[in-house]
Amino acid sequence: MNVDHPKLKDIRVRQAIQHAVGVDSIIQGAYEGASIRSHGMVCPGLPGQRKESPVDYNPGKAKALLAEAGVSGLSLELKTLNVQERVLGAQIIQANLGGVGINVKVIPLDSGPFWNMGQESKGDEWKDLQIWLMRYGGSPDPHSMAQWFVKDQVGIWNWERWSDPEYEDLYIKGQLETDPAKRSAIYLRMQEIMENTGAYVWIGPEPEVFAHRSNLAPMFAPSGEEDFARFTAA
Repeated sequence: MNVDHPKLKDIRVRQAIQHAVGVDSIIQGAYEGASIRSHGMVCPGLPGQRKESPVDYNPGKAKALLAEAGVSGLSLELKTLNVQERVLGAQIIQANLGGVGINVKVIPLDSGPFWNMGQESKGDEWKDLQIWLMRYGGSPDPHSMAQWFVKDQVGIWNWERWSDPEYEDLYIKGQLETDPAKRSAIYLRMQEIMENTGAYVWIGPEPEVFAHRSNLAPMFAPSGEEDFARFTAA
C-alpha cells in the first residue's frame, strides 16, 4: 500500500486492510493450497523467517478501525499483473475488502506498465498508485530481500514510500553481523517494522515447478540461479 496516497495516509485505514484480507483464502483460491502462509519477506529456510504475526484476519477489527478513522464508502484501485493466480488473488482481496465496506476495482496490467507504475523515472503514475498485489525475489539471503525497502529505494522499488531510521540502521548491521542468531534477530525486527507501517499483507512464497532428468547433474550459483553452462552428465 502506498502510505503517501491521500486515501491511505491514515495508518488505521492501512491496518484495517491488513485485518480484512483473508490470506488463507488466497492461498487456497489462487494457489490451490500449493503455497504456505508467510508472515514476512524472508523465505522459509533462511535466517530471519517469521513464524507468526500479531496481524490476523479479523473483519470486525477492520470495521472498527475504519470507524475510528471516520472512513466510510472508501473506494480503491487494486493493480496486479495479468496472470491467472494474481488476478484470482486480487479478486479474493476485492471480496474480502468489500466485506468491510471498501469498494475495490481490480486492474490487471501487462508486465511493462505494471513494473513501471511505482517508479518516478517512468512518469507520474506513482502519484496515483494505491494498493497492488505483487511478488518480488532475490538471492537466498535476507539482505537481498531487505534491500528494496530502504529510503533510497523510494520512487524506485519502495513503492510503499515509507522510511524508518531504525530499519536503515538494521539494514547496515545485517550486512556486517556474522553471528547467525544475532543476524536472524535483526531481520525479524526489520520485518516487524515493515508490518507496523500498515503497508503490507504477507501472502506466501509462490510455488515453482522444475523438471529434471536423472542423467543430468545441475549446477547452481551461490545466488540460487541455475548455471546452465556448468551442467554436466550424471
